[in-house]
Amino acid sequence: MTMDRRAVARALDEISRYLEFSDANKFKAIAFKNAARRMEDVATDMPTFVESGEVDRTPGIGKAIGPMIVELVTTGSLRYLDELRSQYPPGILELARVPGLGTRKIAQLYEQLGIATLDDLEKACRENRLAAIPGFGKKTEQKILEGIDFLRGQSEQFLLPRALEAAEALVRDLERLAGVDQVIISGAIRRRLEIVTRIDVCVSAKAPQSVARAALEDAVLEQGSIDDAGALSGVARFGIPSVVTFSKPSELIPALFESTGGDAFVLEVRKRADAKGFALSGTALEAAGKKIGLGSEANLFTKLGLPYVPPELRETAESLETCEELVLVEPDDLLGTFHVHTTYSDGRATLREMLEAANQRGLSYVGISDHSKTAAYAGGLTEDRVASQRAEIESLRGEFPAMRIFHGTECDILPSGEMDYGPETLSQFDFVIASVHSQFKTPKGEMTDRIVRAIRNPFVTFLGHLTGRLLLSREGYAVEYDTIFDEAGRRGVMIEINGNPRRLDLDWRLMQRAIERGVIFSINPDAHSTGELGNVLPGIWAARKGGVGPQYIFNSLPVAEVEAHFQRRRGRAGG
Repeated sequence: MTMDRRAVARALDEISRYLEFSDANKFKAIAFKNAARRMEDVATDMPTFVESGEVDRTPGIGKAIGPMIVELVTTGSLRYLDELRSQYPPGILELARVPGLGTRKIAQLYEQLGIATLDDLEKACRENRLAAIPGFGKKTEQKILEGIDFLRGQSEQFLLPRALEAAEALVRDLERLAGVDQVIISGAIRRRLEIVTRIDVCVSAKAPQSVARAALEDAVLEQGSIDDAGALSGVARFGIPSVVTFSKPSELIPALFESTGGDAFVLEVRKRADAKGFALSGTALEAAGKKIGLGSEANLFTKLGLPYVPPELRETAESLETCEELVLVEPDDLLGTFHVHTTYSDGRATLREMLEAANQRGLSYVGISDHSKTAAYAGGLTEDRVASQRAEIESLRGEFPAMRIFHGTECDILPSGEMDYGPETLSQFDFVIASVHSQFKTPKGEMTDRIVRAIRNPFVTFLGHLTGRLLLSREGYAVEYDTIFDEAGRRGVMIEINGNPRRLDLDWRLMQRAIERGVIFSINPDAHSTGELGNVLPGIWAARKGGVGPQYIFNSLPVAEVEAHFQRRRGRAGG
């Protein structure tokens, strides 16, 4: 069995986390973590990567780690990782998901109290046993308990990209079965929900029951079983619950429609079909007892006299009223991007590497925006380093004649609402992304005032990740959305749709409210590596789910209009 780049990266990252338990292995742990990040950016498929000798030529891999990657790819396992796993109780790394609990603290808890599971940790906190360990106290215990409660509420949920990865692997396994005609991912993944609880897949075949039995025998799903309706249920990669439905080719479209959901949307369409004399089920669209041929979902909507509703919008019945003539943003609409980090702050690729990667993606423009000085934890730039970066950007511009390079900053919004740089420094950037990175527990009104004050700064161009949320690990801070949207709309400050799949902030549920108040968006990757430039795609998914068209996306504009906008804004701010 072989492994893809993500699986290799996860294995190397797991090794690094085990090594972090020991101070003696600190630098070794860093080497494995860096190697994991490098693997995430590898574009070549893994067998070719190994066979071509590219492993040895990849910076950051090293002579010790390279053979381990080869072993992983060629055998599907790694003895060194198995040895590390045997030294610790199963699931101890799960403790690292608790906010504020790093591997060194986990090692302390394990060595001194024998804590190796969330249950152990919860019991120790409730018995006040952590207070005896240096660096812990009653407040720490309370925060850990709150973190455990939050995690348990998310335990059966999965981020969309991970669920999609598992679903695509399942699709490949199903497509290899004899007699399969077509395999399509449906359900919440097809609707592009940011958090998924299960995988749904539709399979069409001339002999669907035979293919279902073959899928069960081939163990395409762990713990598989077939129900009375002929659907295969079980567990896919990453432990994600999954359901595979099987139908004849002539039944695929109604089956796909029903499996895609959402429930309220499907129910409303069925009601409207019934009112017009049709009967819609998961196997057919019928009129007067006769099945109507359907070649596509679009035909299904047309037959019912309804506007076609893209899968992303099928959450509620209201979509049938609002989506007519709606044009959603497409990947090809984005001509450039902003919010790109480099090794000047906390990025994992150099300025040149990020520019080369952006250029290879065919971008017309890219905006470099490393952290400001207060973000010391992220290597925030002092004014001198800002000048150095600007000089390097200027020296590299000639190497990328087809791509305009904009120099910006992700500037911290300080607790007072002031920006981390003064006017003299801010005026030198092409654009400024204003973001909150501290004091997330600030009361709602104060946090709103803080952000509004930043929006009123004449040099601010974009508002970054509005709520600071991290899906499945940290709730966003509380703000009065409409107050912020009103102010951003008045001031012409764009709100970022952060495409990092752990953020997807702004939430798609709020996008129409923002548009109604005159807000324009920018879909940004928040890229810290060359591979993360691809985070614009989850951002596009979120925008589509929010019903957003390209006319509301700033980085769908051609470079000349983007440059003119920045110049006008700087001119007004400087005046």
